[in-house]
Amino acid sequence: MSFASRLIATGSLVASVVLVHAAGSAAPPDGKKLFTTKACVACHNVGAPSLGPGPELTQVAYQRDPTWLRAWLTDPQKIKKDTVMPKPNWGSQAEMDAVIDYLLKSKRPIPTADSANGEKLISDYGCNTCHAIRKKGGKPQFPDLAVEAKQHDAAFLDRWLKNPSAVKKGTFMATFPLTDTQRKALVQYIVTLANKK
Repeated sequence: MSFASRLIATGSLVASVVLVHAAGSAAPPDGKKLFTTKACVACHNVGAPSLGPGPELTQVAYQRDPTWLRAWLTDPQKIKKDTVMPKPNWGSQAEMDAVIDYLLKSKRPIPTADSANGEKLISDYGCNTCHAIRKKGGKPQFPDLAVEAKQHDAAFLDRWLKNPSAVKKGTFMATFPLTDTQRKALVQYIVTLANKK
């Protein structure tokens, strides 16, 4: 092999190593930025009320785990046939994972002092991002909590909040990580909505 040929071959090898190194050290996708560029903000929001048909997602980590979110963001209609949520167009699995990571890290802690205050827990857990209370807040595809209070007694509401899927198989309602004290406080508050105007 001539000197020129060896030089070209060596240059190609160096170039290949540089390219592999550059690919391996590429910055991971920015989940917060992707939340906007993938048009999630057209329906949802994080940290402020959503203007579209989807709920605000700051506290979604209390409702859904990464496995569920991955399945949902892969094919929403497979989980909920009548959902208006479109199937996102992901450029890679890394993009989806970055958005999930962004959502999971956005959650705010629940103040221990609020555990016996059902009204505060409604806000803390973000129940009102889906459910309205006397037509205030929430999204129309989810039931109004004041209406639910008139239709169900405390015992039913307690069972529902403890394990919605055990009460209604296939429900879209998530199981929240409530303590017994929190669940009791939420039930007591929701029951009062039946009589409030």
